[in-house]
Amino acid sequence: MKVELGIGVLGVLIGLALMLTGQRMCRGTCWIDDVFKMLLPSSYESLAGGLPALLAGLAIIAHALYKGAKK
Repeated sequence: MKVELGIGVLGVLIGLALMLTGQRMCRGTCWIDDVFKMLLPSSYESLAGGLPALLAGLAIIAHALYKGAKK
């Protein structure tokens, strides 16, 4: 469980770093960045690069907590 939580926290931190700097997941255009750009309002498009990593990290943390509580 500790490893999963660590991976999840790392994903969240990477996502936050990308969102704060306005960077993207891919060097050029990437379909996942484009999808999140379309879903977000135009004023929040700079957050689209880190949102996938942030959501994946949160999902890993939620899964680890659910799995740990189930035992």
